[in-house]
Amino acid sequence: MFAATIKKDLQLLARDRGALVSLFLLPVVFIAVFGAFFSGDGGDRRRTVAVWAADAPRPGAVVTALEQSQLFEVRRVASAEAARAEVVADRADAGLVLDADFDPAAGRPAELAIDEGLAPMVRLPLQGALHAIVHRAVFPPPPGADLPVLVPRTPPGIKRALRDVDAFQLSVPGNAVLFGFFLALTVGLAFAEERRWGTWRRILAAPAPRWRILLAKLVPYVLVGLGQFVFLFGLGAVVFGMRVGGSLVGLVVLTFAVVTCAVSLGLVMAAIGGSEKRMGSIGSVSLLIMGLVGGAMVPRAIMPPALKVAGLVVPHGWALDGYFTLLVREDATVLDVAPQIGAILAFAALFAAFGVWRFRFER
Repeated sequence: MFAATIKKDLQLLARDRGALVSLFLLPVVFIAVFGAFFSGDGGDRRRTVAVWAADAPRPGAVVTALEQSQLFEVRRVASAEAARAEVVADRADAGLVLDADFDPAAGRPAELAIDEGLAPMVRLPLQGALHAIVHRAVFPPPPGADLPVLVPRTPPGIKRALRDVDAFQLSVPGNAVLFGFFLALTVGLAFAEERRWGTWRRILAAPAPRWRILLAKLVPYVLVGLGQFVFLFGLGAVVFGMRVGGSLVGLVVLTFAVVTCAVSLGLVMAAIGGSEKRMGSIGSVSLLIMGLVGGAMVPRAIMPPALKVAGLVVPHGWALDGYFTLLVREDATVLDVAPQIGAILAFAALFAAFGVWRFRFER
């Protein structure tokens, strides 16, 4: 009976095209979009700067420095108004106006035409890079100042990161975790549907303890969840170039913990969700908020401190910390992600205990 129940639920899931699309195909779209977005067009796009420079030595030195830096696509225009117009028309990220009397030491700085309404994370790096290049062109460093003064090194206690890591190292696990937990909604809706059809009454007539019946109903979703992660990570590796810097065993154990947690959360939804309509609306919003706070859409590394802490209140944050360690850190082992695995299993145990306590086969 146990095997028959699992087989029957797997067949029902295979026929549910909506669930399959949301669990397998929709994450691929999000992975591609978020990965391309955060990689900045593959990392090859240079910011465009429209420059008008008067025919004078100092403005000419600045233009030469900008072109030699190879950090920007320098577009020379015929007038100061044209430089500003390029920014207004969104054909340039910034405009630089260098008059003939340009002399910062005498209190006559250049004009930087830039949309000050841009997000600080976009505007400030651009503004800082331009300021550094112009300053270096106007005030050349003394001899010997070109020697390197900073050498980046990972301190002891932090495993070294893979080289040439791109945004898909974060986009693939982020969206896998986000949509992996949507398995909880699938579980909740399926259980509510079984209750509406009266299936539970027929199953309870079988000579089997209730805990075994409930376990048999949950196992198919664990298998589907594992299949979902295998599909998404495999696609991430083959199509998007995602690499695994750490232990594959650790990746498998962490994924099993995440899927178990998602299915346990689904049992909670089945226990308290009420009608299918109510569960679908409240459950989807709740899962999106959990994913957002946990860093599935925006990496926790760039979040404010309060949100970083809040991300650990949901299992998503722990899962993504573990995946980041295994995918980005060289030679990361199962022990390196043991705290994350333990936290996710603790969430799973809490969800399962609450779900079993509140679950009713019939209402």
